[in-house]
Amino acid sequence: MRVLSNLLLATAALVAVAVSVLVVVLHVGFAPVLSPSMEPAFAPGGLLVTRPVPAADVRVGDVVVLPRPDAPGERYAHRVISKDTSGGAVVVRTKGDANEAADPQALRIVSDTVPVSVADVPFLGRAALLGQYPGVKVGLIVLIGLALLVAAKRALHRPARPAATGAAGNTGPGEHREGPRRGGHTGDRARHRAGAA
Repeated sequence: MRVLSNLLLATAALVAVAVSVLVVVLHVGFAPVLSPSMEPAFAPGGLLVTRPVPAADVRVGDVVVLPRPDAPGERYAHRVISKDTSGGAVVVRTKGDANEAADPQALRIVSDTVPVSVADVPFLGRAALLGQYPGVKVGLIVLIGLALLVAAKRALHRPARPAATGAAGNTGPGEHREGPRRGGHTGDRARHRAGAA
């Protein structure tokens, strides 16, 4: 049971470190799938893994994560079906794969980069949605921190293995055991014979 708990703690720590590296170093982002508009490519409850792409490099067919004009603070992930740069800015039209019609608005991209989907993880989006609540986010951070501390403590304070016991007849430290002095008995007999002669 202890081995299993150590394995779970180590796995959680590795996942936390890996996600941190992806976010900080590679600027990888995540976006939960909230609706079935992108089925069958992405199902509700999944989690999109995105990377930033320069706005000028966005291509038709890319699945991009953009802000919703009708809901400030919210984003949506749809496929780019057209791109226009004639006015000096990048303007895209998007559409959900499962929707019959394209999205009603064309979006002018004003940011330098756009999150483009590169992978998806099924079902993990539901857990990611919980991170939107401050209390849950703090709890997750605390749990990950505790997992890292416990794993590090157990790795640094492993009990020493007991020393192997010696074979039968071995003595402890500081002791010296002498075997029988056979030669002493022979000498005594020889002296006795010499005195009798």
